[in-house]
Amino acid sequence: MRVCVVGLGKIGLPLAAQYASKGFLVVGCDVNPSVVESVNGGVSHVEGEPSLGERVKDAVEAGFLSASTETSKAVSTSEVVVVAVPLIVDDKKNIDYTIVDSATKDVARGLKGKTLVVYETTLPVGDTRGRIAPILEASGLKAGDGFFLAFSPERVSSGRIFKDLKEIPKIVGGVNEKSTKKAVEFYEKVLDCEVIPVSDCETAEAVKLFGMTYRDVNIALANEFAKFAQARGIDALDAINASNTNPHSHILHPGIGVGGHCAPVYPYFLLKNANDFSVDLILPKDARKINDRMPGYAVGLLEEELGGLSDRRILVLGLAYRGGVKEVQFSPSIDVSARLNENKAIFFIHDPMFDAEELRKYGEPVELDCLPKLDGVILVTAHKEYEKLDLEKLKSVGVTVFVDGRNFLDKEKFDAIGITYRGVGRF
Repeated sequence: MRVCVVGLGKIGLPLAAQYASKGFLVVGCDVNPSVVESVNGGVSHVEGEPSLGERVKDAVEAGFLSASTETSKAVSTSEVVVVAVPLIVDDKKNIDYTIVDSATKDVARGLKGKTLVVYETTLPVGDTRGRIAPILEASGLKAGDGFFLAFSPERVSSGRIFKDLKEIPKIVGGVNEKSTKKAVEFYEKVLDCEVIPVSDCETAEAVKLFGMTYRDVNIALANEFAKFAQARGIDALDAINASNTNPHSHILHPGIGVGGHCAPVYPYFLLKNANDFSVDLILPKDARKINDRMPGYAVGLLEEELGGLSDRRILVLGLAYRGGVKEVQFSPSIDVSARLNENKAIFFIHDPMFDAEELRKYGEPVELDCLPKLDGVILVTAHKEYEKLDLEKLKSVGVTVFVDGRNFLDKEKFDAIGITYRGVGRF
């Protein structure tokens, strides 16, 4: 069986490698010629994904994986097409379908009868049937009969994709029963996890949106608890951890903000659906506002301790939105830097995942072994490298305040050396 994977990004390339490892002939398609050239050379352009480089190299050398910029041609020779291109929101939180629509039109031009087409791109509820199917039907084939169409949400995280593909059940829902059945049969062959069919593609679409919105709302609640705890003089983490000993309590931890491709984005897909049906979803809307304000809240802690930020010299630790990954999408660090700039602070930035040129667009890059004079530090990203911060070095360059936006480090070590430590919801 030949499989075409459309989109060779941080999700698409691991999927292509996974399918190839099961003995399927896979062609990955991407509009970027350098990506295609890299993959055909047996090299992964996606960084920070354990074992992906080896898997791509092995699959290409074995003849099971190749890449192409000619999506329609690849589709025309495939029995299964999996689409994994990004659907994004713009600065005004409007959904931008440009990439998805373009890729879908390319698929339609090469679509042949009885092909299974599955979208793993996260979509608003109703888009597989209401938006994707009509574009694909320009091929002259009818969805659910002439070709099979299903939605299966990607449920993996960067840095652990192959682990997640083994452990997290695969959800599948088609435009009709035949499409669901075909998609289930495919995933049972290429994955090792449980495959769970749901009633239709709309239900499958909702699975991803509900899950990510739940996470965003839970984080927002934890952040509200943190602000209350800080005002009341108690440790939010102590209270949350103790509360979670009750099996009915599943409170997440507070922090400096929510970043990445998923949690800050997909609630807006759900809100769009709600607006279409005149449903007012209050919690998701408020959660987005609460979490978007957390970088400002953390900067406020720094300002409070320093008695102002104007001309204060601040080090921002972390550009990535999450520890251990080289990704900046909606990272709280961007907002932190903007707020420091607004308050006329002099700020520097460090992140072990990025080189100096990559960091320079967000602030003045520095190395931890050669720090300038500083007044304060704000940690945004929980990189494991920061577990071994040289606190003596920080003290020697003038640091008096350390704001831990991820509640990542040991407060007692800062107390012992005489640096004021402030966490989110902690003293």
